[in-house]
Amino acid sequence: MFNRDILTYLEKWRLKKGRKPLVLRGARQVGKTYAVTIFAKEHFKNFVYINLEKAEHFELFKETNTIEEFEKIVDIVFKQKIVPGETLVFIDEIQNTPNLVSLLRFFYEEQPDLHVVAAGSLLEIKIKKEGLSMPVGRVEYAYVYPLTFFEFLGAIKENNLLDFLKKITLQEKIPEAIHKHALKLFHQYTLIGGMPEIVAMHAEKKPQEEINSAYSSLLTAYSEDIYKYASSAEVKYLRHVLEQAPYFAGERITYEKFGGGIYRSREMSEAFNILEKTMIVRQVGATKSLRLPLIGQKKNAKKLMYLDSGFVNFKNNIQSEYIKIADLNDLYRGKIAEQIVGQNIIAGGLHSEQDLFYWAKEKLNSQAEVDFCVAHQGKLIGIEVKSGHSARLKSLLSFAGSVENSKLIRVYSGQKQQENILVAGKTHQLVSLPFYLVNRLFDFSTNS
Repeated sequence: MFNRDILTYLEKWRLKKGRKPLVLRGARQVGKTYAVTIFAKEHFKNFVYINLEKAEHFELFKETNTIEEFEKIVDIVFKQKIVPGETLVFIDEIQNTPNLVSLLRFFYEEQPDLHVVAAGSLLEIKIKKEGLSMPVGRVEYAYVYPLTFFEFLGAIKENNLLDFLKKITLQEKIPEAIHKHALKLFHQYTLIGGMPEIVAMHAEKKPQEEINSAYSSLLTAYSEDIYKYASSAEVKYLRHVLEQAPYFAGERITYEKFGGGIYRSREMSEAFNILEKTMIVRQVGATKSLRLPLIGQKKNAKKLMYLDSGFVNFKNNIQSEYIKIADLNDLYRGKIAEQIVGQNIIAGGLHSEQDLFYWAKEKLNSQAEVDFCVAHQGKLIGIEVKSGHSARLKSLLSFAGSVENSKLIRVYSGQKQQENILVAGKTHQLVSLPFYLVNRLFDFSTNS
């Protein structure tokens, strides 16, 4: 058992006035069911768990259209009483029964004191492909992702380091010994990833062959899921993207003949869009906005983020016991560093999907590209993922000279520091953060 940030979110939801049924979104096996089960044990006398992937549960509820019917089934078949304030109702894989999706509205209107959580790994797919309608304004959403680095530290019992990193200010010095220790653990995390099952096995010091088997089983499950939401004509395109995407994590991609395939741009574009709905891949669009709001550029190639860095390393046959690195930029030409930083930025959006872009500015005979660009508290934050000194950050300096109300962040293997740099006669502040502080990126961009 290890702590997840989503548990803190669930606790706030439990106590909130005007609370609505909560729908958890996330890819398969990222820990949705685990989190709700732990939450129920800690805060409720009674836990009603309905898993609609189980045939017997599906048969019970496939034609249930009223709360009265729902409670009678739970009472008679499950032998459990639903008591508002004491019971947590959890409906897993809710996309399999659209009638229960509709019933969420009536839980909100007729039983507002009852705590109801729903989840679905393929919910977005059902909404897009089958026109499944969510009760607008009657539910709220939260997102679950693979473990962040801070969650990983908790899972491997590095609690003292975790507490230190959560509290440290921008002005405080990090002792070199702690810096090296934290960086070593971040490299370890990058190589094994943040999937809960894998992290648990790593924490228990399971042999690499068992961990590899778990990676393979998870990828097989994603592949088998394709048949649940794709037509027979779409399967080959989705399988191709699922197979090839880990090799291109952190890179700009083109749809035409993606991954050395023979498929056309239109076919690959649709396959990527479908898999993005399953939250296995994320396409990071380009922006050239100079002020808020951030506006995407459809003509620019998209940068690919995979669900988890562990899958990327597994597919590329890079395992933690086989490699020792001093700098993540030495691995995959630095693309794994962009993958793991992007993955952690995305995972910070528990209550809504993080709008993440890369910033691209093209001029005659020159081009500037900042790895990531996000809007936060009225500012545009440019994030470069690399090693080196500020003088080498040409794209970030171009961003600073072009964008109004900008903040500059470098994520790298060096020590935390803050410095002033001069761009076109104006002074800008550059905050450099070691990789292991990526989960506090927004803290330091706000306070700098």
